[in-house]
Amino acid sequence: MQYRNARAGQTALAGMVVIFFVVFTFAVPSVWAQPRWGRPRVPRAGACFYRDVDFRGEYFCASEGDDISSMPADMNNKISSIRTFGDAEVLVFQDVSYRGRSERFDSSIRDLRAEGWNDRLSSIRVGPRFGGGGNRDRDDDYRSNRPVGGGRLDDEADRIVRRAYQDMLNRDPDHSGLREYRSRIIKDGWSEAQVREALRESNEYRTATTMSRGKAEDIVRRAYLSVLRREPDSDSSGFVEKVLHDNWTQVEVERELLKSSEYRRGRR
Repeated sequence: MQYRNARAGQTALAGMVVIFFVVFTFAVPSVWAQPRWGRPRVPRAGACFYRDVDFRGEYFCASEGDDISSMPADMNNKISSIRTFGDAEVLVFQDVSYRGRSERFDSSIRDLRAEGWNDRLSSIRVGPRFGGGGNRDRDDDYRSNRPVGGGRLDDEADRIVRRAYQDMLNRDPDHSGLREYRSRIIKDGWSEAQVREALRESNEYRTATTMSRGKAEDIVRRAYLSVLRREPDSDSSGFVEKVLHDNWTQVEVERELLKSSEYRRGRR
């Protein structure tokens, strides 16, 4: 009888050891997996989160499928840019435990200030882009608020939008612009020409392309510095008028300066 009780006790003890081992094995990594500022290797599919804009400063990374329900104290509300890799997208929340205001980012964000999210992230989910592959069941968790499309269609739409922004505005699209025009292409069947026409009607394009006296003077100044290696004087006013009223470019101003006696004297 004593032998049986001893065996039963040993069996119970062994079971407790197994349970403790399992709990320890699965619980401890979740603690170790808490993000830390540094300069780790970037994931093949996932995202990295940076202290500063333009992907600068210290950062931490998360792989596709990682969830951070509560940012550590030294990281909470201290992220200023996000870089995505592979087919990943990021779902960010203003409060812990995936609560409060949220936003989905399926491309890199150089400056979260432009998106209204600078230093406001308290919990994060990194998942596969809808239509980009990965675990289908998990993909379902990331579908809400996602524009219709996916995979190659999304990629082609993004290329069209980025090309139009570069050609028309000389910059990459911000996240809201990328999302808006991607949706127009996929859902409304917009062509690249329609995207460009919409950008041409924007205030940013009009401001950049409308000639002012200040812009004309700057064009003339650059031409003087390039050809005569000096600042323009009062005689340059004629060139300013040509730029303003006859649409002269810097090249045309430089061409005239190359004909000047001052330039010819300088070459002797």
